[in-house]
Amino acid sequence: MSRSYEAFMRLDTSRYLGEFVGMCDGKLVAHSKSFDEVYEATKKACGSRYVPFISQVLPAECVIV
Repeated sequence: MSRSYEAFMRLDTSRYLGEFVGMCDGKLVAHSKSFDEVYEATKKACGSRYVPFISQVLPAECVIV
């Protein structure tokens, strides 16, 4: 698992419900309802050293299969 994924799983996401969050090297670097905004900000923050991690924060009752 990546550092960013592990950090995302521990993150209190309640304030980002319905938004996309971007992480780099285990740190939250962007959040917005716009995927494109988060992608660009995360890509810029990560540079070429890290792979950007982006996920949408969904309500707890949503199940992804």
